[in-house]
Amino acid sequence: MLKIKWLLFSFLTINVYSQENFVTTASSIKEVNIYSSGGFVRHSFSANLLPGKNYVIVNDFGKNGVTDISNFKPDKKINILRYEYYNNNLSFYSSKLKSSNKNDQINDSINYYKKLNEVLDQDLVLTKNSLDIIRKNQTLENPSPAEISKLIDYNKINLKDLFKEETNLQTKINDNKSRISKLENKRYESSQEVNNRTNNTIVLLVNSDKKQHVNFDVNQLIQDAYWAPSYTIKSNGITTPLKISYNAKIRQNTGLELRNIPIKLINGSFNGEDKPYELDRWFLRTERDYYVSNQAFQKPPIDKSVKSVSVQEVAIMGSPRFSQKTMKTEISLDKNVVVPSNVQVTEELNEFEVSTTYKYFSTPKTETKTFLLASIKDYSKYNFLPGNADIYMDDTQTGTVMIDANQLSNEMMISLGSDPNVLTKRELIKKETKSLGDKEKTEFYAYEITVKNNKNTDINLELKDQVPLSTDEKIKIQITNPDKADYDPSSGFLIWNLNIKPNETKKISFGFNVTLPKELVILDIK
Repeated sequence: MLKIKWLLFSFLTINVYSQENFVTTASSIKEVNIYSSGGFVRHSFSANLLPGKNYVIVNDFGKNGVTDISNFKPDKKINILRYEYYNNNLSFYSSKLKSSNKNDQINDSINYYKKLNEVLDQDLVLTKNSLDIIRKNQTLENPSPAEISKLIDYNKINLKDLFKEETNLQTKINDNKSRISKLENKRYESSQEVNNRTNNTIVLLVNSDKKQHVNFDVNQLIQDAYWAPSYTIKSNGITTPLKISYNAKIRQNTGLELRNIPIKLINGSFNGEDKPYELDRWFLRTERDYYVSNQAFQKPPIDKSVKSVSVQEVAIMGSPRFSQKTMKTEISLDKNVVVPSNVQVTEELNEFEVSTTYKYFSTPKTETKTFLLASIKDYSKYNFLPGNADIYMDDTQTGTVMIDANQLSNEMMISLGSDPNVLTKRELIKKETKSLGDKEKTEFYAYEITVKNNKNTDINLELKDQVPLSTDEKIKIQITNPDKADYDPSSGFLIWNLNIKPNETKKISFGFNVTLPKELVILDIK
């Protein structure tokens, strides 16, 4: 008797552990970190497991992510075997779940109206045949007035009814075709809805030794996500502060809408490339060894397989918080921010006014335009990151510049574009050659720079030019007239800082001598 009970218990145990349990749950996003390239999502979900093999179907998990089994952190002792996306084995999971399919009812309705139209089509053919028979038998030979009157009465009754029946049948057929078309569209939309939902569903296969409720935490690496800082800089004149709008352009393609969750924007990349490189062996090569590959001078290849996506741009607002970590800048977005999937959004991070020093800058040797520069001191306190800035002067966009936040000085210079009301012109007004005996000669060059201020306000202008440098000890260069310029002999640069009144014209003159052997010819001096 005891042996029978033991066998029965063993059979029941084997039967329990051999069953497959299918349980459906939904993932909840706890946190999202988006880097300049890539990022990660922290999920959590729970499931009631039975002893044996469990298929945990997790909805709202998202796509375009990379998750290793080790990233699934259960709070109970279980054995995680594998995971896959639901659509990879759609027919298997659909059959096991036996979920009601809304399309089944739609398909039944479509088939009903199609069969109804088959009957109506047959009736329509019979009606048309009857009309043809009547038309073909309406010819009378030498009819009497009574026969003609009788034929007219017959047509009024029978033909009229047949025409009416033909019209009614055709109307019913067309109405049914319209119903079928609407149902087919509804079926397609329903299929797309199901497909979009199951695209974001994964299935986790786990073994459990007992019945238990298990909570899971998951860190999912996002491949197709990024954010980039951008700016809008506005100035209403050189006597007013700059108005700067600090924005973030954000895109993610997880398949999920990020709503009411903590989102952090972090500068830098979240990938395997953000690591130091080790030195490899350095083979010294000559022209005979050109085919030898020096791995010491090559970085590992970067994966550029992420596809670009055509996106729509949406503006969103929030109240972010900036924090400077040891190596990264983190921006915590307001929880009200919504970041849809596959749509680029622009989030306004901050807006402020900056006290600014303005000056004009020109290098007439290479460019006749004069540029307005804005200087921002102690710019590091604004947490600027490198990014594009749209420049507006007096509410008119003048161009786009790159904000360089990695300058070593405490002062950031931003170009606000060229000003056509400040004109510069550089001319070679004199070139003279003199002999210095049999072996040497001297060449003299004189220049004049004209500056005209057509504005109705004073301007401060930094004017920059240069004197050439010699790379040959036989060639000597000497400046002759720096005209109060700040001259640096090591670089050859001349800099004038000028204050120019409204409608004032100023002229700057400078020149230099070149002493060199007679047989040499100087090039590129204009």
